[in-house]
Amino acid sequence: MFKALSYTSLMATVLLSSTVMAANSNTTVAGSTSVSTLLEPFIEQYNHSSEHNIDLQSIGSSAGIVMLNTGAVDLAISSRQLSDTEKETLSSKLIAYDAIAVVVHPENPIKNLTAENIWKIYHGDISNWKEVGGEDKKIAVVTRELASGSRFSFENNLGLTKEINSFTVSDISKNAIVVNGTSMVKSIVARNPHAIGYTSAGSIGDLAQLHIVTIDNILPTAQAIIDNKYPLSRPFLFVFKNDELSTQSNEFISYMNSDSSIQKIQSLGYVK
Repeated sequence: MFKALSYTSLMATVLLSSTVMAANSNTTVAGSTSVSTLLEPFIEQYNHSSEHNIDLQSIGSSAGIVMLNTGAVDLAISSRQLSDTEKETLSSKLIAYDAIAVVVHPENPIKNLTAENIWKIYHGDISNWKEVGGEDKKIAVVTRELASGSRFSFENNLGLTKEINSFTVSDISKNAIVVNGTSMVKSIVARNPHAIGYTSAGSIGDLAQLHIVTIDNILPTAQAIIDNKYPLSRPFLFVFKNDELSTQSNEFISYMNSDSSIQKIQSLGYVK
């Protein structure tokens, strides 16, 4: 009886250990919701053919970088450039360049805004659509959470920041609606005819639900990014600790840089 129980316990321990080791062999990637949208189909395909699976956590660029610094994840993904402080301990590799699209509801008659218009709308200086040639309706301004790389890039490209005690902080209106994640921005704008928001151009999806506003009459196309004509473009990055890129992480990065992956990335509207 004792021997049987001991054998059973031993087998249970071995099985549990194997499960834990299998889970620990996975590579955890965490960060930008915009980059996650791009990576999801690639990760699904990669996991079908690789011995080491990729686990993706879509939590925002800054949150992913924090988890990387604490050792909680193997690789971070960011939709913004690293800060000078972050560059002291972290390195990055380019995934692709993306445009940030400004979007409104399809019923909104506004089809073009100047960069100055957008700045004033998000700063709070313009609060009604009639001030930019639209209907006499209050603008519902939608922005992302502070940890968002999309918000960081949007604010920096448009100059929506200010200096307080030597720190650069957001200068977006306090009346803006703050939401978490790319999908929430799209959902609110698609439901509210008077809303305006911004999101990754590559992740917009169904254009019947959203309308992309041109900025100074320029659409966020790949060619406009290449020609440096569109004002709201930013890099998608893999981020890792200096000299600490694991073999598994490097294999996945190499996979994303393969000819077939690059062609697919470009077909989705990103610049690589």
